Amino acid sequence: MEKLLKYTYLLDTERINEEVEKLWERYQSILSNPNWDDLNEARAILYILGYLYPEEIAPEAIERRLHLLKQPINIDEFLHMIDFKAHNLDEHRKDKMFVDLEKFYEIIKKIKNRYVGGVWYLDEEKFVELYNKYNPDKEQKIRERGKFGEKK
Repeated sequence: MEKLLKYTYLLDTERINEEVEKLWERYQSILSNPNWDDLNEARAILYILGYLYPEEIAPEAIERRLHLLKQPINIDEFLHMIDFKAHNLDEHRKDKMFVDLEKFYEIIKKIKNRYVGGVWYLDEEKFVELYNKYNPDKEQKIRERGKFGEKK
């Protein structure tokens, strides 16, 4: 995570992608050969990749740089421009900072859209099943998004 934050600060999209993939590979290796300690590490990775990084850290990293663009825009304009392939996208792509931010945003979208199977992204269903199976406290069941207890 430390390297991921470092490369985010530097906006080194190639290394950001490498660090995300390392976390993903570690998560997958834990799910394929679980034990209780490693499942808790997987839970942390799931929280980082599924929420903290793409929902909090990455948008803030983008927003903090938008005023540095040759044609400054706000976060909503940026996201809309990328997601809907706005007519002025080519004009903004002449700005290296914009291109780097766009690459960064594409990495984040890739994380958020990563399905391996099931209903929840990031193979969370498999994680929840394994976590509950290996949890020494059989009374404490986890469900989607790290929530405990019965659905209400």
